[in-house]
Amino acid sequence: MSRLSLVTGATGQIGLPLARALLAGGQRVRALVRDEGRGATAAQAGAELARGDIDDPASLAAAMRGVDEVWHLAGGLRGAGAFDADRLNRVGTENVVSAARAAGSVQNFVFASSCAVYGDRSGLWVAEDYPPAPHTNYGTAKVAAEAAVLAAAAGGLPAKVARIAAVYGPALRFTMADEIKRGRGWLPGEGRNLVPVIHVDDCVSALIAVGAGGQDGAVYNVSGPSTPTLKEFYAAVHARVGGSPVRFWSTWIPSALQFAAARRNEGLAARLGRKPRFTPDNLRLMTASVRLKVERMEKELGFTWAHPDYRDGLAASFPA
Repeated sequence: MSRLSLVTGATGQIGLPLARALLAGGQRVRALVRDEGRGATAAQAGAELARGDIDDPASLAAAMRGVDEVWHLAGGLRGAGAFDADRLNRVGTENVVSAARAAGSVQNFVFASSCAVYGDRSGLWVAEDYPPAPHTNYGTAKVAAEAAVLAAAAGGLPAKVARIAAVYGPALRFTMADEIKRGRGWLPGEGRNLVPVIHVDDCVSALIAVGAGGQDGAVYNVSGPSTPTLKEFYAAVHARVGGSPVRFWSTWIPSALQFAAARRNEGLAARLGRKPRFTPDNLRLMTASVRLKVERMEKELGFTWAHPDYRDGLAASFPA
C-alpha cells in the first residue's frame, strides 16, 4: 500500500500544490482542515480530509493515526485576537510534533519554516549554519518552532526543517499581480532591499526533495538562486501583467508614522477578533534585506530548479 502523508495547512498557497504533487507521486494524502468546505479543493484532488486544528491536540491525535509522513505547513504571520504568531507557529508546531511522536508510525517529518528567522541582514549571504536573528514576532515564533522540531529529531523523530524564501506564482499573494493590474500596488520601504524568492513549483519540489533525501535534524534553505531587490521583482511582475508599477510609500510617509499606524491597526483588529493585514511585522518583513545560500539544496539533495531566475518564473506564471 502507498505511504500516507498528513499535510497541515493543506488549503494554503503552498500546502494545496504540495498535496497535489504528493498525490501525483502515488502517495495517499490526508489533509488537516478546520473547515471541510474550505478543504473541498483538496478533496477533489483526491485527498482524504481530517477535520481538526493544530491548536487542538485531540484532533491532531486522530488525524495522525497510521500516518507515515508529516508535512507541517500550517502557521502564519498572525491570526485573530489571541491567535498570535507564537500560538500559530510555536505552540501549533509543538502540538504537531507531540502528536507525531505519540503516533509511533511517522517515518518522515518536514517542517516548513521561514527565512524570516534570519531577520534583516542588510543583504548578507546566509547559509543554514548562520545564527538566527529574527526581528519580528513571526520570525521569533518560527525559531522557537524549529527548536521543537530539532529537539524531537535529536530524540529520534526523523525530522527536517526547510527555511522557505518568499514564494511567488500566478495566484500567490506575494506576487501582487491583481493589485498591480488594478494600479493599487503599494508597499513600505523604498524597494532597495534584497529578497530571496522561489517559484511555487520549485518550492513544492524542494520540500519533497528535503523529505526524500534530507538528513534528519538538518536545516535547508529553500530559495531560488537569484535574489532581486523588491523593486526589481515587482517591476518584472508589472512587465508581465500590465497595470501600474508598485509604489513604495516610504518616500512620502516617515517610518515612525508607518509603525504607529500599524500598531493601532493591529490592536484594533485583535480587539475585533479579525486577522490584521497591516502590522509592524509586515512592515519589517517587507523591508528586510537578506540573501540565502542554497548550496546545501544543490549539492546534498542534487536539486535543480525549473525556474532558477525569477524573471523566467514570472514568464511561466504569466504567459504573454
